[in-house]
Amino acid sequence: MKNISKNATWAALAAIVLLLAVSCTTTGGAQAAAGTQVSVSGTGVVYLKADMVTFSINVNEIEQTTAEAQQATNKKISQILDILKKHGVKEDDISTTALNFSSEYYWDNGKQIKTGESVSQTVYVTMRNIAEFPTLADDLGNSLSGIGFYNVRFDSSQKATANTKARELAYQDALEKAELYANCSGMKVDGPVSISEGYSSYTNATYRMEDAKVMAASATEMAYETQAPSGLLSASIEVNVVFSLK
Repeated sequence: MKNISKNATWAALAAIVLLLAVSCTTTGGAQAAAGTQVSVSGTGVVYLKADMVTFSINVNEIEQTTAEAQQATNKKISQILDILKKHGVKEDDISTTALNFSSEYYWDNGKQIKTGESVSQTVYVTMRNIAEFPTLADDLGNSLSGIGFYNVRFDSSQKATANTKARELAYQDALEKAELYANCSGMKVDGPVSISEGYSSYTNATYRMEDAKVMAASATEMAYETQAPSGLLSASIEVNVVFSLK
């Protein structure tokens, strides 16, 4: 019985030693397979000038009847469309975003009193010849009254190209950082293991001193009564990259 007990004990110890040996071999192999890696992030920013502008124009007329209000609104909308076309805006770049009919009231000592019928219409406009925008604004203001002109937003038709370039710059920025860390460690970058994109944005940029000449030239060219500086736009991309080192 004692011999059996001793044999069982030795067998158990041998199994534990074997398990530890396998575990160490597996862990070491995984570490060797993973190798040395460095995780870095890179940022790419591209600045570009606006070459198009979008905005909305609203007409709201109140008359005694809906028909009268509609006629007054239609008349102004027709005038607006004529002015837009005169300044080179294409029909495909003009769309109606709202058309509303309603009754107008006001309260007098707790009593609701009807003042008339209201008809309003809003058109959304994309103007691709941005140089014409200031004179268009002047023309609308000089020709019509009682209209709403709002949501002016400057944009660029090169947005997709700028985003692509920003991604290239972001990756290059990450690679340069990885090469710096590798050089400090006496190693070299072997290649990317994983790439993931972080934040991306497309916004108006803050005025920068190095852009002063560009902005000054733009202001000189736009010698109109209505001044509409668009500022610079920026496309920003951040990427996170894991590189292997050797």
